[in-house]
Amino acid sequence: MNYLPAVVILSVTLSPTADPKPPASAKDKLETIKKDIADAEAAFRAAWAKLPDPGKDDPGVEKLYQVFNKKQNEGFSTVLDIARADPKSDVGFAALEWLLTIPRTFYLPAGKEAMELATRHHAANGRIGKIIAWVGYFPPRLTKNEEAARALIKAVAEQNPDRTARGQAVLAIAWEAKTQFAVAEYQRKPDVDRLAAEAEKRFEAVLKDYADCPRLIRDNAGTLGDIVRSELFDLRFLRIGKSAPNIEAEDLDGVKFKLSDYRGKVVVLDFWGDW
Repeated sequence: MNYLPAVVILSVTLSPTADPKPPASAKDKLETIKKDIADAEAAFRAAWAKLPDPGKDDPGVEKLYQVFNKKQNEGFSTVLDIARADPKSDVGFAALEWLLTIPRTFYLPAGKEAMELATRHHAANGRIGKIIAWVGYFPPRLTKNEEAARALIKAVAEQNPDRTARGQAVLAIAWEAKTQFAVAEYQRKPDVDRLAAEAEKRFEAVLKDYADCPRLIRDNAGTLGDIVRSELFDLRFLRIGKSAPNIEAEDLDGVKFKLSDYRGKVVVLDFWGDW
């Protein structure tokens, strides 16, 4: 008997394998985080707005808030990592801008580091005006982050070539001067007039050089000049020891009067509104 070697033919069908999905870019990661947090916040606020009594606790709304709060806290950390990885890049700046236009971060360690990175890498960046508008309006007073905020504002005021961005910083410095005056006035300190004059000087500098610059804290927020004129009016007419501006109106009987008609008498003014 002849024994021939057996030939075994195996038929293997290979299915094409899909290319592995490339990792998300830093930019895509940032946008995903921002959208995820924005969606969680919108869900919470929509549910809260539907409550018959928003002042009362509601388990469902509380759960939505906790989801939003957790996502936001985790997002702060992850976005700061993106900024740390390449702080000079466009995505690094975008990460810092997102962090530093949420006032809650100003009081957190993430906010302090974000301010320091912005000072180190973007003080001369013309796009930083929006950050300065927020940090200047919501400064983290009486916290360890206050010095980081002041350093950022000062660096932008001194180094930034963009007039609008620089204007936000100069206004923030004027607000700081007004705060120092307000504290002195409340505490009845002897140098209150000097501090008031210094605040006026700071606001006048904004009015002189940056009055037409837009206020960048939000869209259609007016100009820096609009803000400064109001601040100067308060300092010049609405502080202790100053004559109140004359008011003309009608009393409850329709009789016209002027505030100056009562000069030398004790007058109580009651301002109220109905919305």
